[in-house]
Amino acid sequence: MNLKFTSLLSFALTIFLLTGSVAFGKNIRPLIIKGQLTNCPEKFLKIFFEQTDGSFLTDTIHLDKNGRFYLKTFKIKSPQRINIRQNNIAINNIFVAPGYNLLITANAKNFQSLLKTTKIKGIGAEVNAYKLIYDSVFIPRNETAYSHWFEFNDEKLLAFAKANRKLSDSILNVAFNKKPVHDPYFSYFRKMVEFDNMFMELYFLVAHVNSNNYGYDRSVAFVKNNFDNNILKHIGKDDYLMSPDYKTWVIGNEYLSYLVNLDYLKDSTLRGHKNYKLEKADKAYTGKVRDYVLYRLITGHVTFAKSLDDLNTSKNDYKPYVSAISDPLYRKSINKLFGEKEAEIMKTSAGKPAPAFTLQNNNGKVYSLSDFKGKVVYLDLWASWCGPCRAETPSLKALYSKYKNDDRIAFISIAVNDGRSNWQKALDEDNPNWIQLIDNDGIVSRSYVATLIPQFVIIDKMGNIANFNAPAPSSGHTLEDILIDEMGK
Repeated sequence: MNLKFTSLLSFALTIFLLTGSVAFGKNIRPLIIKGQLTNCPEKFLKIFFEQTDGSFLTDTIHLDKNGRFYLKTFKIKSPQRINIRQNNIAINNIFVAPGYNLLITANAKNFQSLLKTTKIKGIGAEVNAYKLIYDSVFIPRNETAYSHWFEFNDEKLLAFAKANRKLSDSILNVAFNKKPVHDPYFSYFRKMVEFDNMFMELYFLVAHVNSNNYGYDRSVAFVKNNFDNNILKHIGKDDYLMSPDYKTWVIGNEYLSYLVNLDYLKDSTLRGHKNYKLEKADKAYTGKVRDYVLYRLITGHVTFAKSLDDLNTSKNDYKPYVSAISDPLYRKSINKLFGEKEAEIMKTSAGKPAPAFTLQNNNGKVYSLSDFKGKVVYLDLWASWCGPCRAETPSLKALYSKYKNDDRIAFISIAVNDGRSNWQKALDEDNPNWIQLIDNDGIVSRSYVATLIPQFVIIDKMGNIANFNAPAPSSGHTLEDILIDEMGK
């Protein structure tokens, strides 16, 4: 699969869990999700629900040996679109709401099998007919094109975007062309899908312009000549926030980048403005949309802070933008995140004990971090679906070959957020010859805060963290000098 598409998909699977933000009443009824996933390689699956403060709560679906499951949760307080996933198993774009009681069945042998066999019954099944038709019609028809759309010329891209919109709208009309029996959220989800389809078309247009680095006039003309100008004039309407695709792909992502790039083309000195994207969002949007975009940009940056210096700098730089957010829940959530991130960094700072783990390799042999006490450990956190991770394999292979007979150091790669079959396939393809482990239950992913991979960690001979964000193998002597220094202690 193309690396850029994989990165987009990865981003989608991590961030597009974003959902609607409209609550319907104070007496929240539970959401029930039950059913059976046969041949599922995972013992549990995760669901993420967006809250009114912008944060996410997680629920876990536990599967028995036959793949049966039952979840009753009060965490969902508004209608929204979610994904159920763990590693390479994903049931995407499910519509849920308080009071829904969904029965989901599928053959979960792999992702393609899930697409073909998923059935949804029960209260809330009517709106989810859209998902089932979309998965059976849209995805198979567009899978190849979606892997290469960013390589299209103007004419082919426009045809692709309009064809996608037309097909998505036709599926919408089929799925929602009836009156619901007992579903107060039916009209809400119909409007959500309408907005999704509209804004995905805009996303393709602005992403095309951004990736091709067009000049100012050509960029503006391409977008304005091929999209509803009335929508563009009122792009920041609060109502659009019910659309997950608007929130994930457009308003704080490609469209904001489009606006920023236009400013750069008019005045190149703006490129030197620190945090100009935040500055532009603050000026370009108003109301709930501005609050939402500022919140997402700030929390996104804080999540990936690597040190206390980075965090403190961000806290100071973002202060005026946090103050510009009118929603007190967002401001409270940001302040909470700063505190959590500080505690996280302190826990993983140099000199702290490295989080323990006990994992299996691809042959079932068990390794624990404690087995390597007395050696320097170079830890590689990666995944089979991560292009940049696998791009480091040749450099890591060369480094390992140089030191494989040196008893002072051990090289360990751990696959995180990965499915076992895809992991094994990647090992067969890349043929790494050092220790390969898999983090089946997400323990390493959580304890080593693997929010952005590849991630490399150096652990000293006493089992303490020496460098939590170590250089990559491709850095050459930069990494090697650090390892030699650590081995000499």
